Amino acid sequence: MVELVRSPKQLGVALRRFRRAQALTQTEMAERAGVRQATVSQVETGLETVKLSTVMGMLRALDLEIVVQPRTKGSHSDIEDIF
Repeated sequence: MVELVRSPKQLGVALRRFRRAQALTQTEMAERAGVRQATVSQVETGLETVKLSTVMGMLRALDLEIVVQPRTKGSHSDIEDIF
């Protein structure tokens, strides 16, 4: 599954989907990532002030990676259809 992410909120939604797909609770995710459960909740709700190291830890815990590429040129409505 590939997720297009362009905002902290979209990142949080994507991480929640992947966590749930692996049948992990927020507490289990927090243990794997070395953070508190409340931090997992904050990231999943799109809090913009979380540390990059926290997000990277969560990505590692879910066996995910970030791929940086040029932004697609689709219309706003095309992008909304993805979500």
